[in-house]
Amino acid sequence: MDGDHPGSSGSGLDRARPGQRWVIRARLPDGSATDLIGWIEALAPTLRVRVDATSTVTIDPRSVVLARRAPAAPGGPDPRRVPAEELERHALPGWLAEHEPLGEWVLRAGGGFTGRANSCLAVGDPGRPIAQSAAAIREWSAAHGIEPRAQVIVGSDPDRELTTLGWSETYVATDVMVTRLADFLGSEPPAADVRVTEEFEPAWLAAYHRSRPNDAHPAVLRAILAGNPPRAFASAGEPELTAIARGHVSGAWLGLASIWTAPEHRRRGLATAMMRSLGHWAARRGARYAYLQVAAANSGAIQAYERLGFRRHHSYRYLTPA
Repeated sequence: MDGDHPGSSGSGLDRARPGQRWVIRARLPDGSATDLIGWIEALAPTLRVRVDATSTVTIDPRSVVLARRAPAAPGGPDPRRVPAEELERHALPGWLAEHEPLGEWVLRAGGGFTGRANSCLAVGDPGRPIAQSAAAIREWSAAHGIEPRAQVIVGSDPDRELTTLGWSETYVATDVMVTRLADFLGSEPPAADVRVTEEFEPAWLAAYHRSRPNDAHPAVLRAILAGNPPRAFASAGEPELTAIARGHVSGAWLGLASIWTAPEHRRRGLATAMMRSLGHWAARRGARYAYLQVAAANSGAIQAYERLGFRRHHSYRYLTPA
């Protein structure tokens, strides 16, 4: 083995591959040592390690005295311990256009495109009696030309209080499923045939329209899908994209959404590959957990996500006044 190869001194780095996350101890010029953890970008002629989304460190491979493989993402406690209210607040920026606070609640409007962007996130304390809060939702909705709607965590105080006022469920509840990102990513690097970019590109948007035909105004689509970074867009296939997905990071959480594969390309693992590629992107931004939302009645999708390690965290639903 070439003496200049990383790990030739027995450090263990000779087993490293680009895209993997490693803990590395390197000797400094004064004889002391420093430790770092990050993703390998290059092994030779110099060792280049990305430590986060914006910073890269370059090391002389001969200075490495110890190296060991690390999980693909930082670890953490079971994400199911996180309160549902906290997770919903992290999910809020992922589908957000025009908005305004109502105490701890958030009034939202997005031209009628998606329930999440066109409802009041009724989580926490609105800072006023429930009847006044309900009236504020109706006034906001009328002013923005959308149906009055509240998104509530099933079984929460806002759910019970609005129901007591006569508000009722408009359509099937949604399950929020979670996993620890390191468990989901496993040991494999990002898929070579999946592209991840933070640019909101026309080809991705065209595939999104194929997956979910809509007549939403382009400015509204951009505000909701791309207006609240950090977010990224995964895709596969060319020249026409055959699969897409979107990821949004808030705190330690990666939200996975807009997951779609063209019918003729399904059952090839493209959706999973895109989700994992977005997971690698999010890990470099400090994410520890991933969540996604799926209709509670969609048992097939729920079982598929369970096979990937996702577990139900909580459910939410939409209520509208009588």
